[in-house]
Amino acid sequence: MSNFLSKILAFNRGEKRTSSAEFEAAVNAALLSDTVSGITKKPYISEEGSLNLSAVWACVRILSETVGTLPIHLYRKTDKGREQVRQHPCSLILSLPNSYTSRFALLHHLMVSCTLWGNGYARIYRDPMFRPVRLQLMHPTQVEPILTDDDILFYRTDKGELLPSHEMLHLRGLSTNGYKGKSPIAVHRDNLSLTASAQQYGEKFFNQGGNMSGVFKYPSTLKPEAYKRLKHDLIQQSVGLHNAHTPLLLEGGMTYERISIPPEDAQFIATRKFQKTEIATIYGVPPHMIADLERATNNNIEHQGMEFVQYCLMPYLVRLEEEFNRKLLRHDEFGEYYFLFGLNGLLRGDAKTRSEYYKNMNLIGALSANEIRSLEDMNAYEGGDEYFVQANMQTIENAKSIKTGNNEHQKTK
Repeated sequence: MSNFLSKILAFNRGEKRTSSAEFEAAVNAALLSDTVSGITKKPYISEEGSLNLSAVWACVRILSETVGTLPIHLYRKTDKGREQVRQHPCSLILSLPNSYTSRFALLHHLMVSCTLWGNGYARIYRDPMFRPVRLQLMHPTQVEPILTDDDILFYRTDKGELLPSHEMLHLRGLSTNGYKGKSPIAVHRDNLSLTASAQQYGEKFFNQGGNMSGVFKYPSTLKPEAYKRLKHDLIQQSVGLHNAHTPLLLEGGMTYERISIPPEDAQFIATRKFQKTEIATIYGVPPHMIADLERATNNNIEHQGMEFVQYCLMPYLVRLEEEFNRKLLRHDEFGEYYFLFGLNGLLRGDAKTRSEYYKNMNLIGALSANEIRSLEDMNAYEGGDEYFVQANMQTIENAKSIKTGNNEHQKTK
């Protein structure tokens, strides 16, 4: 590398002319050196920086906003089943976690932190009766879970505080040690670097007006003044969108030869599509939900939407429900009260499917008219709480007794 620099300096000072063969050898040596290879290393993808990738942004947005829009209710077990509890302090704390946060913002924060860093945190403040009175949103980099040798979990904050586990809501992602989730961005950083590299390649390609790089061949050597002038003119003519597809004026028998592979030959577009599918796979999001409709049809999108709820959202929802039950409820309430997300809005399907389901459930006496209206966000009406069954339906035992009675009647005749 030092020899190459010395030759360039000598070339600029005009000490001697450098032949094309010597110049090409020096350039090749520089390209193979550690200095250039260090400059061309793959980009580093951080958790915040990964949001620059459109597919990551779309997956994180869909997961966090969908969970944030779902209703979550506090129920109490009764002899007849369950009843919803609205005035319980734990129910109110989720509706208004603090003076600046709503229920949507709380769930959204926990999900964004979990899908990027693998862990979402919210600190719990309690009154003397051990009731939660405020939830403080905390950035994942501000909290570090610590498991002691006695198998007790604590949370250390960036202020040096050591909090017991019951004072911290912790939405944990995929974990290998059981107490701290792994960042999907950190685990798949190499994969995401390929996406970022393809994005940078496309940006540079189009910023250069779609012109690929190449070499200019000259039959003899150039004087330093002629070399500088030619280099300046070529850069001015070929670089930038405003110079896209502008013809080059070459002098003295100089020729141009393209050396890069065109984007279509390098499968540039296919790489971008493949990486979008890869990112959707990381998060378990159906590709059509991030605008990848290549394999989507009208028949399978509805089923993919249900699979999204069952196999992608459900693990996060169960983690949230269990964490709310463990951390927000007191020990004397645990088991009697429990939190539950409402998924009817996501799983109810289209109007035709819902009407067939409601009709069948009503015919067998499983749902009353008012229960059906409640599922459709409609008001109840008087007399709508009755359950009905079809008159021509009967139990097997009744059918047997009727058949036996007919046979005896025939024998009597």
